[in-house]
This record gives sequence, structure tokens and C-alpha cells, in this order.
Amino acid sequence: MLGKRAYYRTFAPDWRQLARMVGVGTGSVSDRVLTHATLEIAKTETRSLPVPTPSRSKRNWDDALPVCVSKTGVVRLESHAMNEADCAQTISLRPVTPGDEEILLEIYKRSRGDDLRGLGWTEDRINEFLGMQYDAHKHFLESEYQRATDEVILCEGEPAGRLFVERREHEIRVIDLALLPEHRNNGIGEFLIRRLQNEARLEVKPLRLQVIRFNRAVNFFERSGFVRTSETGTHFQMEWVPSA
Repeated sequence: MLGKRAYYRTFAPDWRQLARMVGVGTGSVSDRVLTHATLEIAKTETRSLPVPTPSRSKRNWDDALPVCVSKTGVVRLESHAMNEADCAQTISLRPVTPGDEEILLEIYKRSRGDDLRGLGWTEDRINEFLGMQYDAHKHFLESEYQRATDEVILCEGEPAGRLFVERREHEIRVIDLALLPEHRNNGIGEFLIRRLQNEARLEVKPLRLQVIRFNRAVNFFERSGFVRTSETGTHFQMEWVPSA
């Protein structure tokens, strides 16, 4: 099992060489997340989210939970939650457009910098590293997940994060769920995950993701009914299966 420092050292002996080493399928501080089938909505349409069915035991989250699912996506889940009705009124999704490049880069960098700051990296080094990572991340998503739904998360009409999900024949897999720091700890992540669980329940499909081992989101997912199905030195594969 690798610790956090050892994990980041696996990217390259010299992190500046990462862009050439990453290619397709690898990323940075994050990890490949879940996936989801394309929704039939207009490219500029904003759609409100249905209120999810409350879980049997509702829990608030005490910390921001960065969920890394593959080396190209990070999931951040929070607490101080709004209730489901509040989220349904304030949270919506719209398809990503070419004009969103700047906000997508901001979401990527701001949702991943904390781990590197914890390792003592300077802001300039973090900014350069994550810029390179974003380019590799973007290329990976475009080449590997052409059927996925890529959406901007809106809170009261303003960009709050990104949700990248692919629905497959036998599963729903999250690729990237990331929130800007100012939109954490208010229940948005919990609301979206619960919504995906309701969708998986209706479709009778498992909901799957990959999480970095030392990520605090592991505990949240386990409380939400996810179980570890396999592991490597750096990651857990996790799955939520609808009850019969």
C-alpha cells in the first residue's frame, strides 16, 4: 500500500515529465471516476434535478471529501447539507459547451490543489503541475468516454462543479464529480450521489467508482452502501448495488 507522498511520486521521477508519461488513461492527484449514458437534452438546456428518495439513515458529512476515481477525475463530497428539497430548488445541470473551458480548468485545479499543498508544494508548482494534468485529463476523457454525459453543476444558476458520468449496458460509472471549494459542505455532492443511486435502482444496475485509498471519501461511500470490490496499491474499486 502506498502512502500519499509515495503515490504522487509514482507519476514520474521528475513531475515536469508527467505530460509525456501520462498519455491516455492517467492523471494527477485525482483518479478516473464514474460514467453515465448520454441524456437527451439540448446543449444549452438547464434541467432541474428531481428530489432523491431519502436514505433510511441520513448522515451529514463533517469534512470535504475528495473522491478520486481513476487518475483523471476527483470527486468531492461535503457536509452542512441542504435538505433534498433545497437542493432540488437550487441545483441544476447543463451540458458542457466549448465556452466552458475556462471554468472547467478552474474546477479541475481548485478541486485538486489541497493534497499537493499538504505535501508542501508551492503555488507556482501546483499551478503548473495541475495545468499539465488538466490537458492529459481532457484528452483522456475525450478519447475514452465518447458516450459519457459531461455537465456543469449549477448552484442558483452559477457554476459550482462538474459531473461526468457514463451509463453502460451493465453499470453506471462516475468519471468525474468535482466541486469548487465555496460549494462544498452544503450537501451538493451527497444530493448528486443519491440521485445516481436512485437512477441505478430504477435501471437495476450497479453504481461503480474508483477511489484513492487515502481519500476520506472512502468512509462516506461505505456509509452510503458502497463496498470495496478490489484494490491496488493506490486505489479501491467500489460498488453500490440496488437491493433486490
